[in-house]
Amino acid sequence: MQTVLFSITALAFFMLYNTSQKVKYEKKCALTTWLRSNIKLSKIIAYSLLCIALVAETIYHGIGVGSLTFFIYLMFIGSTILTMYPMLSFKTKHIVGLIGLGLFIETLIF
Repeated sequence: MQTVLFSITALAFFMLYNTSQKVKYEKKCALTTWLRSNIKLSKIIAYSLLCIALVAETIYHGIGVGSLTFFIYLMFIGSTILTMYPMLSFKTKHIVGLIGLGLFIETLIF
């Protein structure tokens, strides 16, 4: 559950980052091209994903811990995307592999 919520929050922040006017767009892939051409729809989807993640966290953990966890995820993801995205070229298979590894470890632990 935590891996899925973390991934939803990361996707939403990535969408909001790519719709910003201040970002220099050097990387091109199908997702970022679509995000940049449909800015209004991308922002609506991203804010909806953030709301869904926040509500799911508060339902799963309660109001206090859930909202704290959500904002910690948001701070971690935000700083990671802002520092690493301009320097590295992320491949889809690497991201899917990390999410799969996280889900596998999460099911083993819990």
